[in-house]
Amino acid sequence: MSGGTARGEGPVVGLLGCGRIGALYAAHLAALGPHRLVCVDVVPERAEALARKAPRGSVADSVEVLVSRGCDAALVTAATTSHPELVAELVGAGVPTLCEKPLAVDPATTEALGRAAERRGVPLWVGFQRRFDPGFAGLRARAAAGDLGRTHVLRLVSHDMAPPPLARLRESGSVFTDLMLHDFDLVRWLTGRTIVRVTADGAALACPELADLGDFDTVTAMLRLDDGTLAVLTAGRRQPLGYDVRAELLGEQGNLEVTPTGAAEPGAGGAPAPRHQGYWDRFATAYRTQLRAFLTTAAGGPPAPAAAGWRDSHAALRCALAAERSVAGGSVPVAL
Repeated sequence: MSGGTARGEGPVVGLLGCGRIGALYAAHLAALGPHRLVCVDVVPERAEALARKAPRGSVADSVEVLVSRGCDAALVTAATTSHPELVAELVGAGVPTLCEKPLAVDPATTEALGRAAERRGVPLWVGFQRRFDPGFAGLRARAAAGDLGRTHVLRLVSHDMAPPPLARLRESGSVFTDLMLHDFDLVRWLTGRTIVRVTADGAALACPELADLGDFDTVTAMLRLDDGTLAVLTAGRRQPLGYDVRAELLGEQGNLEVTPTGAAEPGAGGAPAPRHQGYWDRFATAYRTQLRAFLTTAAGGPPAPAAAGWRDSHAALRCALAAERSVAGGSVPVAL
């Protein structure tokens, strides 16, 4: 499996999927030090174009070829539907893998992939990058330190500035299993609790064509946690003023909200947060921090406490599927 590391050239990193998110990872990787990037994509021209931009880029036409040349770590940023096959091949070859969320779109496959990685002792991370954001990490730390006392309510907001192309939405699953999956994960991570009930609703208001896919552009979810804490989530595909991701925890001793650098009482965070175009600029620091931590683990270093694994993807996916069932049933509560 060893590639460039042994020769002092930095790790050989396979990038499987060379679209927008793949290019984002490649850019962050370039800022982290010497490495060799091997691009793999179902569209060869796309892989070649991205490889040309990398300091030491090359292409491979399959996972088999990638592994045969020596690969120290892999990033799976291809279409959601291809994640299981790609991850299974990489894990089977013993390659430490960071896969963009979700690992798979059904719980059984998610678990099978995770169990396979555990049996082989292969690091398998899922890209819930918001865990590495200074604001969300600061909110979690202050809540865990008891600054709020008992938590009563968690509020999360996740709204895109503009919807992704319809072709992408056809492959990525519903708004619950795609966009809101981050929020289901954050509820568990920020509170340290388990989600036991989901009640959701949805509408296609900004993008009526989503109704033809059985999907929505505007959704809400109310969650009950195992200690009685409530969480209120909203998500949407269109927010003209900019990419809008916020969080606030309310507890018996006050409330805290996410700021660009940590967590603070509402109104105490200084200047208003800058407006963002999308996840790529709002979470640039988080993506880079997550990638650096993953490469450290892939090289034999300790696991990062914030890293998300298959169990986290599995738990978030179960919540997302429960939200789908809730909407389909007329916003009925669905127990987990």
